[in-house]
Amino acid sequence: MQHEFSLRAEWATNTDRPHPQRGFTREVTIHADGPGELPGSAAKPFHGDATRWNPEQLLLAALVECHILSYLYVAGEAEIEVEHVSVRGELTLEAGSDGGQISSATLYPEVVVADTMQLARARELHDEAHRQCFIARSVNFPISLEVPHQHQMPQLPQFSNRLGAPIAVLKPRRAKKPSQVSGNEDARLAAIRAERDAAHEDPNASAQETKSAAEQAQKTNAPSEQTSFYDQVGGEPTFRKLVHEFYQQVEADPEFKAMYPEEDLGPAEQRLRLFLIQYWGGPTDYSQLRGHPRLRARHMPFHVDTKARDTWLKFMRNAMDTLDLAPLHYDTMWDYFERAARAMQNQH
Repeated sequence: MQHEFSLRAEWATNTDRPHPQRGFTREVTIHADGPGELPGSAAKPFHGDATRWNPEQLLLAALVECHILSYLYVAGEAEIEVEHVSVRGELTLEAGSDGGQISSATLYPEVVVADTMQLARARELHDEAHRQCFIARSVNFPISLEVPHQHQMPQLPQFSNRLGAPIAVLKPRRAKKPSQVSGNEDARLAAIRAERDAAHEDPNASAQETKSAAEQAQKTNAPSEQTSFYDQVGGEPTFRKLVHEFYQQVEADPEFKAMYPEEDLGPAEQRLRLFLIQYWGGPTDYSQLRGHPRLRARHMPFHVDTKARDTWLKFMRNAMDTLDLAPLHYDTMWDYFERAARAMQNQH
């Protein structure tokens, strides 16, 4: 099967804006049915207009767009729900006396998926997408694929502006150095106090001894830089209380409880507790007991409409309010629950 593509490019002299060195501009206009006109030019090193698209950029754009579209296809075949794909491209042109040529290109793709457990597989699919990209298969220069190590949430989302968005949060990785909200200020004050106390107890102590005492106090009191979100919020007792408070409300609401297939809510409470513990960086007992979470698939048999979603969120908000969470931790957790609930909704 063959597919034909066509467009037209035009150049016309511009006596009002002659090129200062060679007497003509490099401005080209590309026309195609549908998208319309695209302003083109030579690259700036070749006396072109840097505000217009040059051929090298257009070639790189074709590679990047083809990779994205190919990736969406292979991800669909693999039944991976993709929320965002971005590809940064770099292209090298080696110019010489013979005119030169493109010597190489490198693509740096990143992907955000709905289910954090599928991220590793989703990243692997970039190789297959690259193999299937017909633009990449058609050029005669090498193309490298560099899939950077990534986090799906490089910063806290503004969840108040994302109502209705599908879930897009990865299982939290190792935390960065905690901010003052999560305890750094307390550690700093503890170090100051230790330095003061050391000087008070031994006026003859050297400056180095006093400094060492302060550093030891900071190490003792400061949160670990490698602490997971699970540990930061108190570990298993926090999630046990959260989930128990949630299911106490479910038990007291006959209409909402009717959605659960088991009369005894104990197993459901355990499943949610283990899932949240694993999701936020704790032990992986959930996957060992139940395999892949497959949240959407597990919720599909149940009628989850807007009312059920809002009730679930109300109960979870009430349960969170019983915890002593720092504001940053509270907002992070609530943002996840909001988007998770909306992702599980399958009815209006």
